[in-house]
Amino acid sequence: MSSIQQDLSVFNKFNFERSPIAVKFLLKKPGGIKRLDKNLALCEIVKEAQDRKTPFYIDLKNQTCEPAGHIFGADIPEVFKAGHFGAALKIFKEGRANIKIYKDFPRFEKGVVNYIVFSHIDKLSFDPDLLIVLTDNASQTEIILRAMSYTTGQMFLSKMTNVLGCGWIFAYPFLTGEVNYVTTGLSFGMKARRVFPEGRQLISIPYNWLPTITQNLKEMPWVPPAYTDDHGKSVQQAFIDIGLTPPE
Repeated sequence: MSSIQQDLSVFNKFNFERSPIAVKFLLKKPGGIKRLDKNLALCEIVKEAQDRKTPFYIDLKNQTCEPAGHIFGADIPEVFKAGHFGAALKIFKEGRANIKIYKDFPRFEKGVVNYIVFSHIDKLSFDPDLLIVLTDNASQTEIILRAMSYTTGQMFLSKMTNVLGCGWIFAYPFLTGEVNYVTTGLSFGMKARRVFPEGRQLISIPYNWLPTITQNLKEMPWVPPAYTDDHGKSVQQAFIDIGLTPPE
């Protein structure tokens, strides 16, 4: 694994209830890090990483959710591809609705990702492929997404399906290079397992966005004046600052 390239400590200023988790996808087994000593669904492993103080890695045998295994190239049984599993779980009325999910959801090629490392940012010793942040409220989410847009004008965009939510947290941002965020409580597996409090945002930041977002978090005002002052006065001052007459 490549050594850490940047300081992510600015994220500690949020005082998140649960620590942001750095993730690394690997072809070969990492050295100097212990394997997770239990088997869980992939979404539960994110929570496990939040709860643990020391980094760990998993291989795909640690991951117990068969649908989640599909995002790492595991063979998809025909009964799944035909949509019968989702229909049997009463997520979809018929298999024909579930079939579309397998066309849309992001996945790695088989054999490309054999190991995944998880670490708190305070214990980070590697350059992460993803940073997964569970925000406590909409204000924290807004600050992080505004940090993405602050110097780039990048659009906020959330993509997910109601099943295989882990694919949109792990594979999609890494493979596309796009920041993605999903709302907890909307993805079937995470909701059924009660992994995260509902109504929060899981933000996945891929490696190519980390330098921009971390630097902008250091430089930009986290709370613009209009959020705390009289909005009308802030707007009037903005007009003055750019050399225009404020509206009456």
